[in-house]
Amino acid sequence: MFPLSRIVDRAASLYGRQVAVSDGAVRLSYAELAGRVKALAGGLLARGLRPGDRVAILGHNSFRYLEANLACAYAGLILVPLNTRLAGAEYDRILQRTETSLLLQALPHDPGTVAALRWSDDEPPGAPNDYEAMIAAATPLEQPASVEPDSIAQIFFTSGTTGEPKGVCLTEANLLSSALDSIVALELTGDDVWLHAPPMFHLVDAFAIWAVSLVGGRHVTTHFDPMRFGPLVQAERITQTSLPPTLLDMIVRLSPIGDYDLASLERISYGGAPMPDASFDRCAAALGCDLLQAYGITETGGMVCQQLPRDLRHDGATRRNSVGQPVLSIDLRIVDDDARDVADGEIGEFAVAGARVMAGYWRDPTATAAAIPDGWYRTGDLGIRNADGHFTVVGRKKEMIISGGENVYPTEVENALLAHPEVVEAAVFGVPSERWGEEVRAIVVLAAGGTATPVTLMGHCRGLIGGYKIPKIIEISPEPLPKSGPGKIAKALLRAPYWEKRS
Repeated sequence: MFPLSRIVDRAASLYGRQVAVSDGAVRLSYAELAGRVKALAGGLLARGLRPGDRVAILGHNSFRYLEANLACAYAGLILVPLNTRLAGAEYDRILQRTETSLLLQALPHDPGTVAALRWSDDEPPGAPNDYEAMIAAATPLEQPASVEPDSIAQIFFTSGTTGEPKGVCLTEANLLSSALDSIVALELTGDDVWLHAPPMFHLVDAFAIWAVSLVGGRHVTTHFDPMRFGPLVQAERITQTSLPPTLLDMIVRLSPIGDYDLASLERISYGGAPMPDASFDRCAAALGCDLLQAYGITETGGMVCQQLPRDLRHDGATRRNSVGQPVLSIDLRIVDDDARDVADGEIGEFAVAGARVMAGYWRDPTATAAAIPDGWYRTGDLGIRNADGHFTVVGRKKEMIISGGENVYPTEVENALLAHPEVVEAAVFGVPSERWGEEVRAIVVLAAGGTATPVTLMGHCRGLIGGYKIPKIIEISPEPLPKSGPGKIAKALLRAPYWEKRS
């Protein structure tokens, strides 16, 4: 297995004259990109950094974000991508816990005693900023640092909605396997133009940094804006991207995509939550490409399962909400609380093994041992395997609601609510109940001009799900629901106040 650093040299050698990255008016060939990456790597080491030291990055998607990933791998440095939605105190704790030596910074934050290298995303290559000055003055690193496959390459911090964020340590081998799996599952080639629409600090998109570069495709880096989706696809001839259902539906409902040529789009991989049938049909009709569901987790370097186009065409109605089958480097089981395989069709917890499972949580052996007790990583996600080996996610183990002794899976209730034509967002969770232990509660957002009431929504659900699953209270929110970094609804934030009142 070759190191991540080889991707830079390979791309420069095989695809040197091809456009590697487009970022607004910036166009860099693979040869130009490699030159800047090697200069950045050399500049970082010239500051006294050594392989294994931590370098954090805080910024939106940009050509420099791509360069930073490649350069840290080339220099053997451990990159710590920071979620741009965190608070300043959270950044400080991560920088302190990882003993970060340098912060690469495009967004405002005072890193205190940590040195910073700054730039602004609207500045072109060669602009008068810290980052460009380092590249201009550096002696390029012509030979990459020597690293082992099990060396930590990057640390991704979890959202921390249920406690202090944990640092997921992904190795060289983890990230390379993720890239190779993605190339196969998404059928990536040098003809592909990948839109980095989700944040590059999250593995819903970060895998493409390596995968697209390996095949010589073109990266289009941008800070996501639904209104820019149509113009970007038309101008850059985007072929593929990855987005959560909430953002896909936002693009279709709120942006004038009908005014633009989307013929280049071949497929969009979506994940984080199932897509309700009404949203799927609306998005498929408007975008005119394959919409294929995936399932991924940070602790396995991203993609675990991915639908293929034939999955929908084989039996679309029943497989639409499947996440497909495991990718090549993944072993996947559905187990009960005693680590025994459950029968096909029964609900259990996803357990993952293989080359993609993380090295562990940063300096937290207790949490690591709890997550990987026997070589199989316990995901906390509940799902079903069918007789054909296709998997379906039904919800989070911690989010399952036990109401009056009955198990209620929030995803099922959310899908029922989202089947109403006026509901555009829904979050379902359990709240304390003296009578039932927990009761089902929902918060929904209606489409502009929507007139549905909690009573009409309860009646709508009554024809789709069992009575014990219907929310006892439905709140209609006038504002969009809060989102996590990758665009998923931050349900833990909505749920927390009800349980805090109880304590």
